[in-house]
Amino acid sequence: MPSRAPLLTLLLFILAVMTSACSEKEFDPNDPQKSFGIAKEPYDDENYEIAVQRLGEFKARFPYSKFATEAELLIANSQFELGHYAESALAYEQFAKLHPHHPQVDFALFRIGDSYWKDAPEEIDREQEYTQKAITEWEDLIGRMPKSPYAKEARTLVAKGKRRIAESILFVARFYCKQEIYHACAFVSIQMADEFGEYADLRVEALNLGIKALDHVAAAKAKAPDSDKNLYFKSMTADEIKARADNFRRLLADYKSSLGKSKK
Repeated sequence: MPSRAPLLTLLLFILAVMTSACSEKEFDPNDPQKSFGIAKEPYDDENYEIAVQRLGEFKARFPYSKFATEAELLIANSQFELGHYAESALAYEQFAKLHPHHPQVDFALFRIGDSYWKDAPEEIDREQEYTQKAITEWEDLIGRMPKSPYAKEARTLVAKGKRRIAESILFVARFYCKQEIYHACAFVSIQMADEFGEYADLRVEALNLGIKALDHVAAAKAKAPDSDKNLYFKSMTADEIKARADNFRRLLADYKSSLGKSKK
């Protein structure tokens, strides 16, 4: 009995060609509005892979149509829905740059940050580069369009992102102390306490770590003044390092006292 496989393959090929041909005929070169409606159908059906393709074809064929701008935004939305966040960030950036006065530019600016946020790890033991990128984009939105409803949500997420970065820096400080790399622990802890003072619990822990680490650095410096191990405090004497630790002790005591008063 002859195999039906070649016949089935041929039929599938013919069907694909016919489908493609019909698809090509859908766009009317004399009617951009109708053509845009056709291109938008996959997006409305949440078929985002096809939407990116069809809306891209529409843009190429009708680059000067008033619907081309909306097609750009829908392509960015489609990439976002597909989880292609690097692509969506770029698409939203281009949209905001090309159409700075568009009614939905605040949405595009928010989505740039949201695209980076989606790619940012929640785990504090991982690099927070994308968290910082998201914060930068959202702060740009807040600065440019403070009354936008998207700015309100951006403020909440900026606070959440900054807290995540602060926790990530403190995680690094803890690691250095645990590994007894005290000069690095002191440097990172003090930096974190200075830059993220709005998080009282984290600042108290950072100052405690910094003081502990400075005490170890001062002791090591007294034993081996010319050692290269204490990289961040190489130019300081043991007494100077000890004095800095004492300054941070006073700062921590005053800070805890102010926290206690604010709770009353």
